[in-house]
Amino acid sequence: MKLSLIQKGVRFVNITRCCLLLSVGLSVFSTASASRYGAMHMTDEQEQELAAWVEGLSLYSADPGYTPAAANVSVLSHFHYTPSLREQAPTGTCWAWTSTAILSMYFDKQFGANPTLQEGLSVQFLATNAWMVGSNLNSGGHYGKTKDFYDMVGYAIPASNTGAAWDTAFGVGETRASLIESGTAWAGSGNTNFPISSITVNQIKTWDSDGATKEDAIRNLKSVLDEGYPVGLLYFLPTTADWDTFDHFWANDPETTITSFDYAKGHAWDQGGCGHWVTLVGYNDTDPDPNNHYWLILNSHGSFANRPNVFFRLSMQNIDYSGTFTGNPDAIPYIYCWVKMDTVFAARNSAISARGYDSLSVSTDNSTPTSSSSFVMNGATYTSVPPAIVSAKLSLNFLTAICDASTGSWTSTASEFRFVTNGGIAPAITLVINKTTKKWSVSVRGPSLARRVNAYDGLRCKLEYKTNPAETSYTLLGQKGVVCDRIQTKSAASVKGP
Repeated sequence: MKLSLIQKGVRFVNITRCCLLLSVGLSVFSTASASRYGAMHMTDEQEQELAAWVEGLSLYSADPGYTPAAANVSVLSHFHYTPSLREQAPTGTCWAWTSTAILSMYFDKQFGANPTLQEGLSVQFLATNAWMVGSNLNSGGHYGKTKDFYDMVGYAIPASNTGAAWDTAFGVGETRASLIESGTAWAGSGNTNFPISSITVNQIKTWDSDGATKEDAIRNLKSVLDEGYPVGLLYFLPTTADWDTFDHFWANDPETTITSFDYAKGHAWDQGGCGHWVTLVGYNDTDPDPNNHYWLILNSHGSFANRPNVFFRLSMQNIDYSGTFTGNPDAIPYIYCWVKMDTVFAARNSAISARGYDSLSVSTDNSTPTSSSSFVMNGATYTSVPPAIVSAKLSLNFLTAICDASTGSWTSTASEFRFVTNGGIAPAITLVINKTTKKWSVSVRGPSLARRVNAYDGLRCKLEYKTNPAETSYTLLGQKGVVCDRIQTKSAASVKGP
């Protein structure tokens, strides 16, 4: 399966329906699209990262022994939500809403609704800290970013925590990270958090390019729901007119109406093309007429008279699971893309697992333009020893530094890789990657560092490398992060750590 979202000259991404919209050249908003759902900008690097994530997903198929049967199935008993509060507008956070709903249902199923999380886990926790995984309230994302965030932080928090409910007062979820409290793992009362053991994301096999028929697609999707778990759906409509069709359906039809997005098949991508994340929560194929069989989809556009539960029904039989559009040859060509996000939480009353580093400190001084600040992280764990390193990219909050022959020098011994910047280069960086212990450490010092590394918003350190200078992309060695309420002031000198 080879996919690419990269189109030369595509820079502006307009999220009009909480989605991923690639526009060529100048972007023009209609009044309707701009007024409710807002807009976002996506860089070339973000587009490349999204494409790489989709390309890298493993395929899921139902167990050979699974036999589907006609049924009316819903997993919504595992999601305790207030429909009117399920409203993301005007942000580009559909990916956060849907992935958090999936996490919430996995939590509820694992622990038998004890405790019951009203409104589920916190969307705001992920959205506010999305900068840690290269996103923000308007720049969109995908479930890979959800996984990366929770892999770094290690736990999720309920929406009932202080500051953790969606911030409707600002209309765009603008809650400062310092106002969201994580609390204690499995606390009996008050703020609490729930450590996560693992998140595994797979694409569900539904495309004929991967050898799936329509029957295979239905069987694979039903197998997940029959086990009691939801599915993520990313769907693309390639034109403004296609989205107008959906908008009319959403605004005017009742939740009982069954729709299909096949009206977009073969259409040429234009500046209104857009992708949107929603959550598959059930199906019903008990009616004798196959035209009445449907998938039940949970949206994040709020409730109103026609949509009291924020649902729509998608046809089960009258859609082409391999339906494609044209005109944007480097984009994902498929209208429907289904994703499974298996999540395992740590056992009840588990403490938060080790954060994956031995120590972390930040010392900041902005008193003069030449004042020096520092960031030091020791003993960050990683899993796979690189065969060689000729270049690395260090991302430290909003600072990105390239560590290669133009800025310093790499040395390699039997026990470590080491990089040290040349004299006069700022910031000064020392990187040590221990091959024996599989731990890496980094020290960054220099003037104005604090202007890009702001600890009250949390701390993130990401290290990627190349084994050959001709490589076009970097390989991730590891990334570690800690959110603001887990950073404790160690002294009056503003030294902070875990």
